Amino acid sequence: MKSIPYCHIARKRRHTITTPKSEWKKYRPDQYLYHLSYGGTMKVDEEKLLLKRLSIATEGICGIEKNLGGVWANNQIKRIKDLWPICFDSWDCHTDQEYLEMLYQFDVWQIDTSLVNNRWYLDPNIIDDVDLVGSGDASDYLYCENTVHPRALKLFTFSINDYKFLYEDKRNIEFVLEPVEKINEFISYKWKKNKWG
Repeated sequence: MKSIPYCHIARKRRHTITTPKSEWKKYRPDQYLYHLSYGGTMKVDEEKLLLKRLSIATEGICGIEKNLGGVWANNQIKRIKDLWPICFDSWDCHTDQEYLEMLYQFDVWQIDTSLVNNRWYLDPNIIDDVDLVGSGDASDYLYCENTVHPRALKLFTFSINDYKFLYEDKRNIEFVLEPVEKINEFISYKWKKNKWG
């Protein structure tokens, strides 16, 4: 089967894993992982954004059993430039303004790994090429095959406090994660009342 190359997260084509499963490396993640999805707060159709967010809040972040490629997550949130797929998508940013606008286009789904029983692996697609995607290490980029249940999710967006652009690989961004309260309240009401979902 031919693999589909990486493409910008806003596109519809699916990311795939071509490395044989026998070569995957299991990894025990931190309690919180961070999955970035296209959505965010700038220049979007509000209705479509709400529907996408509610879909994830209802169905979870879908994996291979729902005919998607699996779930990719970041095992760190401090270095914004090293987050997947920002580390890839920033290649298309030619100005500092484009870079900042790109950051606002991402939703950040925090995954509480203590609330789900997913098995995580070092991302098989980039484990050998981690130097190409960021300044971290392979354990910053994780993958699991199966859907992450919505009871383990909280939604945030980036809120930029300050930034300095010295040159392309030295962008210093100070930010906080801003909770999207209405979606988080929906998740809490729908899933935390019935912990077996």
